[in-house]
Amino acid sequence: MLTTMQKKVLSYPCLADRIKDNVNDKTKVLKNVKEIAATFSKPTIDSFGRVLDSIVSHLYDNINFDLPPGLDLKKLLKENHVVLVPNHQSHADYLALNYIIYKHYKVPVFIAGGINLDIFPIGTIFRKSGCFFIRRSFSSDILYKLTLEAYLFYLLGEGHPIEFFFEGGRSRTGKLLPPRFGLFHMLLEAHSHLPELVKKPLLFLPVTIAHEYVPEQKSLAREMSGGKKKKESTGQLLKLYKVFAYHMGSMHIKVGTPIQGQITGEPGEDLKQKTQALAFDCFRAVGKKMLITPSSLMGLIMLDGPVGALKFEEIRERALKISEHCHKFNLPISNSLAPEKLNVTIERAVQMFIKNNKIEVIGTESKGHVFYSVKKDTRMELLYFKNMILHHFLVPWIINSAWLGLFTGRITTKADLGKHFLRLRAQLKYEFYLPTIKELFLDALAIISASIGREVKDLEDCLQLSHKDLYLLVKDIGVFSRCVNYLLEGYYIGALAVKAMYVQEKQGIKTEAYLKKCRDVFETEMALGRVIKFSESFSHPVARNALKYLENQKILTQASGPYIVTDLAKLDQLLLDLELQLTQHMKFQVPL
Repeated sequence: MLTTMQKKVLSYPCLADRIKDNVNDKTKVLKNVKEIAATFSKPTIDSFGRVLDSIVSHLYDNINFDLPPGLDLKKLLKENHVVLVPNHQSHADYLALNYIIYKHYKVPVFIAGGINLDIFPIGTIFRKSGCFFIRRSFSSDILYKLTLEAYLFYLLGEGHPIEFFFEGGRSRTGKLLPPRFGLFHMLLEAHSHLPELVKKPLLFLPVTIAHEYVPEQKSLAREMSGGKKKKESTGQLLKLYKVFAYHMGSMHIKVGTPIQGQITGEPGEDLKQKTQALAFDCFRAVGKKMLITPSSLMGLIMLDGPVGALKFEEIRERALKISEHCHKFNLPISNSLAPEKLNVTIERAVQMFIKNNKIEVIGTESKGHVFYSVKKDTRMELLYFKNMILHHFLVPWIINSAWLGLFTGRITTKADLGKHFLRLRAQLKYEFYLPTIKELFLDALAIISASIGREVKDLEDCLQLSHKDLYLLVKDIGVFSRCVNYLLEGYYIGALAVKAMYVQEKQGIKTEAYLKKCRDVFETEMALGRVIKFSESFSHPVARNALKYLENQKILTQASGPYIVTDLAKLDQLLLDLELQLTQHMKFQVPL
């Protein structure tokens, strides 16, 4: 006997047409449904909620849940089909949002989880709490894809809010990952087939989740450096007790403005284009609200230099500079980082990193000299927090670089200045979702105008800045002058590796061999200490993005198989440009 859920899944028009009169396909669909579907149980989620109450109060200072002004979430959930689309930093994210929503509104959220988490006993608890599990890859299995789409059709028809992570998986770097389009497309398609009797507007709610501490940091850092991801297992779950040794700070959940996303059925409507636009709208909304937390601010400050230690006063001074910039340009920053609360907040953040063995204390209060330094083997872990917020400060970094170009005479004309901005934007396009070219220039002009106290209307005006203006500018935003240098070093390593492999292997460059060569180049260049200074500059994600950049610049090509160097002269010029840029940045110390 089929359940109500199974009957509704099988009634989905796209699936029903496919399996009509085919008993074997129907059997496969029902097997897929069993693998996918949540088995929601109110007693289970109530009991699990009480357990989470105890765990959350022990691990976190707070879980801050923030809605846009005037948004009545309960009403929104009642009057619309709502899909929550958060970013994904930690396994804790699976619980965070639906825990808060159920606690406050008693509405269960049905959340898409990877099938890798369907392990005993947590898989059973997750299913009964509203989690449904999907395979990581199923592009070649059309029957599975239609079954999943039919299950989404069922959830929408029942009026259940749905949640999925738009990045497709946890960010290993802390940076937002480009959105995956699959579930966006399926939800649009499934919604279009709902009977008019139950059909309501389809709304996507972008949700920004920011952790002040991520317990999986060490494993994520290991994966970034080339380590293999460990498969989830019951044995790993038994090790979860270790998280109780950490101080997690707070978790911040910020809900964005609803984004409408449904098929209109109008002639000429392009579903693929609509899906991608919707996904990037959600992505941008999440990125804009990514909160600058005490821990991410500490990551930005403590990793500013490749080595060395800072006094607390120096940390506080830089934190104040960044806080002022954020408040001036309405960037999302934690209330605890307001100038009047800054001292206490930064002190707590320092102590959290000391307790979690990421920062060490050098010296003693009794001798009057106390310094704080990032432990050598934890820089990659702190980089995760820095990367969470780095996209907020790309324009000030580009302005600093342009300022240095003006100072050294490399930039002398309006054309030079424009090309410099566009070149740096191109270098960053594979690391972050960037503002448009127009937005980039407008943001830059706004920052320059605010720093010097008068309006700067265009690039021509920038060339007319006096020495006093340039000093005021760099004094205001100089704190961001090296924040992206580690990425440029990563691209320099990638370009050097390609050059070395071109000389040695004329037949082409294979990705795995390239990654190994990048590590060799990194270790050699770090030992030399001439250009490469930051130990976090080598990672597999950055090395792979360097390949994409070189291909975009038409230095490499890949029709099929290995990459081929197509413009050696351009590669050599890029190496010279990067080396000059990096060495000048490190030699020149901006005033703070």
